[in-house]
Amino acid sequence: MVKIMLDPGHDINTPGKRAPDGSMREFEFNKATALHVADILKQYNGVEAFLSHDLNDGIDTSLDARAALANRLQVNCLVSIHANAGAASARGIETYIYLNTPTSTDNLARMIHDHTITITGMNNRGVKRADFAILRESNMDALLIECGFMTNNEDLALLKSDEYRRRCAQGIVNGLVQFYGLTKKAAPAQTPTPVTALAGPPKPSVVYEAHLENIGWQGPRRNGETAGTTGQSLRLEALTVRLENTDAQLEMEGHVENKGWTTVRTNGEIFGTIGEGLRLEAIRIDSDQLTVLYRVHVQNIGWTDWKKNGEVAGTTGQALRIEAVEIKLG
Repeated sequence: MVKIMLDPGHDINTPGKRAPDGSMREFEFNKATALHVADILKQYNGVEAFLSHDLNDGIDTSLDARAALANRLQVNCLVSIHANAGAASARGIETYIYLNTPTSTDNLARMIHDHTITITGMNNRGVKRADFAILRESNMDALLIECGFMTNNEDLALLKSDEYRRRCAQGIVNGLVQFYGLTKKAAPAQTPTPVTALAGPPKPSVVYEAHLENIGWQGPRRNGETAGTTGQSLRLEALTVRLENTDAQLEMEGHVENKGWTTVRTNGEIFGTIGEGLRLEAIRIDSDQLTVLYRVHVQNIGWTDWKKNGEVAGTTGQALRIEAVEIKLG
């Protein structure tokens, strides 16, 4: 049995561990990502995950106590999960191991780091060595992964996204799977049920989520549902869109107040801004294989006509906010 200790860094009430604008506490990211890792590991044989402290008591358990629990349980490795802070220009993922560690620790850290970089596409800041207490006091292979900078607006937008948290978790799991040679559990046998006709493959669908003024991420919407608000004078600040049940890809851009068009984003990436008080004014969405239809609700105008594949929905140069969006496949 491979035993993994997951250490969500800090706690919800740890002073100072939050985004500069107060829109996210670091523990929110650390906790969600650790729980995603634990959930994914349930799919594998011969592995058991532990948490280094109570995630609901609001107490910042000391680093010595966390390491002591890992030592007492004799886990095979400890993975401490964090979000970083630094200069506003700093972006990306970096992983730390202790100053003097065996080759096994270095190998594990590099596997987890490389897989997480691959699945997130983030800036690679490398594997480094540091005299961190959680690493120094642990008697097993131990690493600390910083999954992005709360002090950078683009990284912060990702750190708030459940999609990004799941990607970080999957990267960590992929590294553990490679290092320990884990195998997936067999799917449980199911009794076949009679059918009158063969079911075809699931149809492609589109899933999207809007970040709104004073509300934050609103929750996923699908296939033509309204994301955002109408009649409440709230700006839509950011958007993330992804496809399901298809290999087709998306390319998306948003026109942001005072900034212009963003760089091109792809499936599940965020375009727009978070925590800057800037409105999204127009969007473009394109696909290499599918017809994507979309329309936006614009301040003082209402719903625009439906646009498709690369056409502009919204306005530019008129200082009008997008308030809501609907997206579907043609």
